[in-house]
Amino acid sequence: MIIKEQWDLLNNHLNECVENGVFPGASFAIVTPNETRVTCVGNRQLLPTPIPNDESTIWDLASITKVLVTTSCILKLMEQGKVTLKTRICDVLTEFSQTELTVHHCITHSSGLPADITGYKNMTKDEMLSFVNHVQCEKTPGTEVNYSDINFILLGQVIETLTGNFKEYARENLFRPLNMLNTDFTPDSFDLNLFAAYEDIPERGGIIKGVVHDGKASKLGGISGHAGVFSTIDDLSHFVTMLLNDGSYFGRRVFSPTTIDLLKKCQTSSLNERRSIGWVLSDPNYSLGDFYSEHTLFHTGFSGCSMLIDLDRRVGFVCTCNRVHPSRSNTKVFKERNNIHNLAYQCFKNN
Repeated sequence: MIIKEQWDLLNNHLNECVENGVFPGASFAIVTPNETRVTCVGNRQLLPTPIPNDESTIWDLASITKVLVTTSCILKLMEQGKVTLKTRICDVLTEFSQTELTVHHCITHSSGLPADITGYKNMTKDEMLSFVNHVQCEKTPGTEVNYSDINFILLGQVIETLTGNFKEYARENLFRPLNMLNTDFTPDSFDLNLFAAYEDIPERGGIIKGVVHDGKASKLGGISGHAGVFSTIDDLSHFVTMLLNDGSYFGRRVFSPTTIDLLKKCQTSSLNERRSIGWVLSDPNYSLGDFYSEHTLFHTGFSGCSMLIDLDRRVGFVCTCNRVHPSRSNTKVFKERNNIHNLAYQCFKNN
């Protein structure tokens, strides 16, 4: 259950974050297997005119796409016998040049591939995909964790190739079973007024709103394995509820219990970071706060959002915000996450 006094302290802190310019607005959810509590503070947009934030706000999840969608789709394909962690990327993507790289290498960021695509802003979509297909490893695969968008661009292409339609596969296997009705890639049918506003980018027409903020995902038409998904705080809470209930959401089986067990295993125990499948796993170098347990999944997005799911304590925290509105130079949320998570951990107690 949620402790009111502690919940009030968390709310007060989030409102102070707005006042101190940590973010224009944010929505925060505490999720347990049987209860979800949501608060919304600040504004979904400051410029050109302020619009208050509420539970209907649609947020650009940026790199949360990597775990919410891409990792989840790979896990579903594993359950369906269509791919394994040992599957070589080149066995699915025949044009890919690095014959030794596997799904495991990419999904744990241990591929040795570069962190980013240098000069992508001056590339066409086809040129960028050609770069990805012919990129060279900078490190020996399996020897070091090095976070890279390229890993998940490749995994998105793997899903697209195996299913025929990445976007529709995510809808059918994740969004619809979880009743995530306001979650999607390229959400053209959603009301533009509900979207949070992001960075002011003159070369893209000014304030980014209703279209993907990430430049590489934009070049890929808004659908990619590394970024591109939009969602609401309520929809994201449904996903967390499912993970905390061993893969089941109100009687609908999304993942098997063995898949949830797999997420608890560190896949990079001998390397420089602790990684599960897709997720950071209880790594003290990340802003998890001080009260996390041994099996805690974590990920962030460039836009400012974050997800923490403590599988041992059976509680999850979701924060959606637009810290890059109107400028990406605002990095205050990076220092605040530890405080926010510590406050959130005090808000619940097991029955």
